[in-house]
Amino acid sequence: MMEHQKRLEAFGRLREQYGGFLTVVLWKLTGDRELFAEATQYALLEMWRHVEKLNGKNTAAYIYRIALSANSKAWRERVGRNGQISHDEAISSSGPAEHVLNGELFDGVRKAIAKLPGRQAEAIVMRYFEQESYQQMAEKMACSEDAARSNVSKGLSALRSKLLKLVERAG
Repeated sequence: MMEHQKRLEAFGRLREQYGGFLTVVLWKLTGDRELFAEATQYALLEMWRHVEKLNGKNTAAYIYRIALSANSKAWRERVGRNGQISHDEAISSSGPAEHVLNGELFDGVRKAIAKLPGRQAEAIVMRYFEQESYQQMAEKMACSEDAARSNVSKGLSALRSKLLKLVERAG
């Protein structure tokens, strides 16, 4: 077992190197801000637990598997093992028609983000779902703040055109 300080350093390097990858994968899997936050916590905990194993050429594949498991766990927590949405969640929902429309639009946004080039999708998720500053984004993406802004700008531009088509079809 690794000593605590070395474990912290290894985990820090792991988050720095694979944090963006994990963010994009989890966002594409969850498509929901709350589920994303929960799944991220589960994934980071598993990365911490297995930090000794996450240092080889298969690290990305192992982190992807961790993300898949974290997504499943987050969904199980929300839906429950019996497949039923909790009473609180059902009460907070709006009417069936509005719920369907909101779900379709949200799903459309999630799918549109998933179809963006990797850096643009990562930048959109960091900026609007994780509420990160451009400086924080630049550090995590290993680029300049201008490059981070450019990725957000290009991503938003692509999303606008994709989502405009979605809204036109819905309207």
